[in-house]
Amino acid sequence: MSTETGGGNPTSLSSEARFAFYKEAYFATAERQFQYGKWVLASLLTVHAGSLLAISQAGSKTGALYAACGPLLIYGVGISLIAGGMAWFNFTVAMNVYASILVHIRENKEYKVSRKVRVTMGITVWGTPLIAAIALGLFFLAAARATNILHP
Repeated sequence: MSTETGGGNPTSLSSEARFAFYKEAYFATAERQFQYGKWVLASLLTVHAGSLLAISQAGSKTGALYAACGPLLIYGVGISLIAGGMAWFNFTVAMNVYASILVHIRENKEYKVSRKVRVTMGITVWGTPLIAAIALGLFFLAAARATNILHP
């Protein structure tokens, strides 16, 4: 962000400029909350649920494939939903922080993000990709098991 004061720190700006900055950040976060959560959830659910669908149509190999891969893929669906929920929660917390900042700016007060909020955002911002990676790992493990069954 370029500012007239030469810095990029929103606190060095006038109240009106700071309000505009955080208002823009608030609306950008609201849009990304939906888009990012949707993308994570859709991608992970597609690979896991699609694999379960493919197994159901595997003919004589269906039983063996389901026994080897089914639980991993079902866990992957559940973990994918958790990752999507965490992404949504992270952006929801950010939206609430921006809304609080806007109120404080309007009232000409300073706003400090609480430790509880910083910890919550840290857990969700780093936990979401970790959980998504676990879901993806379950998919790769299921794919390896399926390959061993289809091509012994």
